[in-house]
Amino acid sequence: MTDGPMLPSSPFLALREARDSDAERWLEAARDPVQLSLGLPAFVEPPADTAAVLARFGDLNAALAEGRPGPLVVADAHDDRFLGTVSWRQDVPPPFATADLGYLVHPAERGRGVAAAAIGLLVDWLTGPDGPGMVRVQLDHSTENPASCRVAERAGLEREGVRRSYLPLRDPAAPGGVRRHDVCLHGLVTGG
Repeated sequence: MTDGPMLPSSPFLALREARDSDAERWLEAARDPVQLSLGLPAFVEPPADTAAVLARFGDLNAALAEGRPGPLVVADAHDDRFLGTVSWRQDVPPPFATADLGYLVHPAERGRGVAAAAIGLLVDWLTGPDGPGMVRVQLDHSTENPASCRVAERAGLEREGVRRSYLPLRDPAAPGGVRRHDVCLHGLVTGG
């Protein structure tokens, strides 16, 4: 992508736009049982197939080119392989300059520090001079997901508290197939 913002990279990871070659691994990650039970809210439908993933890429890449919130691909800096995604959204009015973060890591890439490193790159971009000027970034996760707690802390986000019964996640054993989880909130405030 040449018209969009300058995205950060490290010697190991690069954040970039979505490419057609990412679709299969993106689908595998999005439909992984861990992601479905602890990451994807119950009101968000996982993609059904690679065509559904590909259908989203145009909108995702347009948002990136325009500096609007959305997911970015996390790629291996050496071979450009899809490792996962990091995303940001603004759930509060733009003047609050607050970004909510999320991430998705392909199951084969877990346990290697990909998520924490990618969140760190995203935070640096969001709050840095080349990014959209966020003053606060935050990430929340189910309290039943200690791995996400470690990701947030390794990425430099401090634990701030717990939101009770905040996140509806899939649970086949629960009435209606959905159970509300407490979430742990992590945040970082910059000098803005």
